[in-house]
Amino acid sequence: MKSFYTTLIGSMLISPLCFSAFAQQQLPNADFEGEWVDCKPWTFYASDEEHVGKLSEVVVGANPKGWVISNVAGMASFYEGTPNGLGATQVGDSIEGYNSKYAVKLVNTPNPFMDAQIVPAYLTLGTSWSTANPVMDFSDGFQIIINKSDGGAFGGMSCTDRPTGIEFMYKRSRGEDKPAEKSTVVAYLWKGHWTQKDVPAIVYMAGDPIYADMVDRDRCILGMDMTGCQGGEVTKTDDAELIAVINAEITEDAGEWTKFSAQFDYKSDATPEMINIVIAAGDYFGGASVVGKDNTLIVDDVKLTYGNTSSSYPGYLNVEMNGVKIADNQPSNIEITPTGDNKCTFLLPNLTLVMGDSPMPLGDIKVEDVTMTEENGVTTYVGEVKNMALMGGTITADVNINGTITASNEVNMKIDVLWMGTPINVTFTSQNSAITSVAVDADAPAEYFNLQGLRVNGGNLTPGIYIKRQGNHTVKVVVK
Repeated sequence: MKSFYTTLIGSMLISPLCFSAFAQQQLPNADFEGEWVDCKPWTFYASDEEHVGKLSEVVVGANPKGWVISNVAGMASFYEGTPNGLGATQVGDSIEGYNSKYAVKLVNTPNPFMDAQIVPAYLTLGTSWSTANPVMDFSDGFQIIINKSDGGAFGGMSCTDRPTGIEFMYKRSRGEDKPAEKSTVVAYLWKGHWTQKDVPAIVYMAGDPIYADMVDRDRCILGMDMTGCQGGEVTKTDDAELIAVINAEITEDAGEWTKFSAQFDYKSDATPEMINIVIAAGDYFGGASVVGKDNTLIVDDVKLTYGNTSSSYPGYLNVEMNGVKIADNQPSNIEITPTGDNKCTFLLPNLTLVMGDSPMPLGDIKVEDVTMTEENGVTTYVGEVKNMALMGGTITADVNINGTITASNEVNMKIDVLWMGTPINVTFTSQNSAITSVAVDADAPAEYFNLQGLRVNGGNLTPGIYIKRQGNHTVKVVVK
């Protein structure tokens, strides 16, 4: 039997979910497998006005089309008429993705000419920008002092849907400089427009900047304090309204692909016009003093979610293979995502069987169109999939799901895997486990959705299963 396991392990290729009931809007190039285009930063530092018209030609790295990485152009200079950036800093690039060719790697990176100036790395659907007031100091040799640094994102993309939240896959690591710096995820939906006057767009080493009006700056839409920020008066159109927001953080490192999900906190019943998402390696609104060198976040498969997002149940796996127990109470979790019509998607993510010092990374056990039936507060799940690709496509197997989840979240699941006639019997149990969520905001209005993701009247519910959302908290409700 040991020889069999050794052969199996030796054959492995170690390699590294969004729900939409209908054809709801999704994000462009969400898996980053599409075209990558030149990144041309919005803000520049210039030494003269002669070549201002050419500044937009300065290229620093590349963006996945539809997104912008916060690379900076530094100080514009021209060699034989060709624009380039002195101190240009690239903080994002492509890297191997989650079961795909590309992901976005974001790394807080020092300016090559000023090590103390760490450029924050983030990805946005809008336009990234940064500005400051550079001063030449000759008091002790020569150095450039950066004052009044500011930046962020403005604008976004058109969106007229009301998604429940967002999710993506990520890896995360911290450098030695400021390892406690959190990573942040900011997303918001709005209508109308906010305009801030006189934001420095082209900054000179001597003399006044060239100013621009910035439309839909993140801080303006979110109603944040603008003390100490660059720019002038903020005005807004009569219909301007923040409709929903996510302001979340990631604090734990992740060497393997990990799923992030968060739900929008809706402030209004209005229909949005625009959306922006910012995913930052560090503390996005923390200011320059908190940015940690080499703090890194890798991101892939960014999606909008609709209706109810996945419910995650922590628990334990027990695994038998050919009658031999090879995993005993191994911590794990499963995810259940309702997809309407009493169906759901079952996911046992990143299943890795541990056999001594030898890991067996099977990958995701994902079964779609699982049937859900509810009786007396107990939901039964039944589903199967033929020829599921596992271990990076090295093997295929048939998988059957059969189990229950009680109203008190007691989970008992059987996941039977049949590979080339070899049965791998997996059981997942979780006694009275809590669905992963955040605390209830008692002052937030309660919203109810059916399993098709449609909002329903909470005061007139007919018997069935519903999703109750209050603030950022989502639970399943059974009405008899």
